[in-house]
Amino acid sequence: MITLRSAASWARANRKYSLALTVILLVLIALLHPGTRNLRSYSKEVSDAIAHAVDSPAEPKKAPEWHALHDKYTRELAAAKDVDLLMYGDSIFESLLGNQLGQANADWADVAKVWTKYHGSSKSMVLAISGDTTVQLLWRLQHGELPATTDITQAVILIGTNDLTAYHQHQLTDADETASAVSAGVIAVCEQLIDHSPRMKIVLMALLPRGAKEVEAPAVKALLPNKFTAAIDAINEMLEQYADGRKQVTYLDCSQGFVEDNPKIGGGKRINVQHMPDVLHPNAAGMQQMLTVCLGPALGLKQTDLTE
Repeated sequence: MITLRSAASWARANRKYSLALTVILLVLIALLHPGTRNLRSYSKEVSDAIAHAVDSPAEPKKAPEWHALHDKYTRELAAAKDVDLLMYGDSIFESLLGNQLGQANADWADVAKVWTKYHGSSKSMVLAISGDTTVQLLWRLQHGELPATTDITQAVILIGTNDLTAYHQHQLTDADETASAVSAGVIAVCEQLIDHSPRMKIVLMALLPRGAKEVEAPAVKALLPNKFTAAIDAINEMLEQYADGRKQVTYLDCSQGFVEDNPKIGGGKRINVQHMPDVLHPNAAGMQQMLTVCLGPALGLKQTDLTE
């Protein structure tokens, strides 16, 4: 019997085949194999595939503050009324609340002000936890963070960049292998939402470009391409092809504004540090740009007349 776990193994063993064939195989199994329509078995298999790559168990984080924030989200979601938009993700989306792991982060206070301008026209809920990988978001969905009502009509998913960090920490740097595993996790998140809320429209965001944050030299950490670039491009190609085959899912690439030409000798590209100063998280200017020209229009959000 073919499963997502064996598909991921096939992808790792046959990297000479194109990414298109890999993602088609993963998606066909997810859509056609009866066992994958069962939420728990589908998520377990996808989680196992990812966990096998990083040699760590697919389970929630052990940090008490992580569980406290997850519990808070589940309570709020269960009690929510008139919510029409859910935002699932990691620190990039948690910054919309001005928080990091549920605690105020002064560096993101202005990001929260920008979000307030836009979500004033929408009854939205941000369900994001800093540091989350696809494995952890899958667990959260299984344990109370799925919509409690069919009235919620839209969801946005931005997840996967922390998976890349984990793979590189474990010295797993093959771009095709990484892309296959991360894409499987993101697809699993989408499929769970689709299974639970068949009428919900899902905006699946491309992974944003990122620099090499751990590099000490500021001029170097922003340079592109870097060790993440090939995997990010491959992941986004897979996610776009997946979305093309799902009527409920819209692929959205909001990377514009975060990459610019490098004026130094040799040319190339670099992260726009005016919009992403830590080369990973959009600041207020970056979020303003993303909401104004990309995500906001896609969701039908309009900037309110609220002042900063």
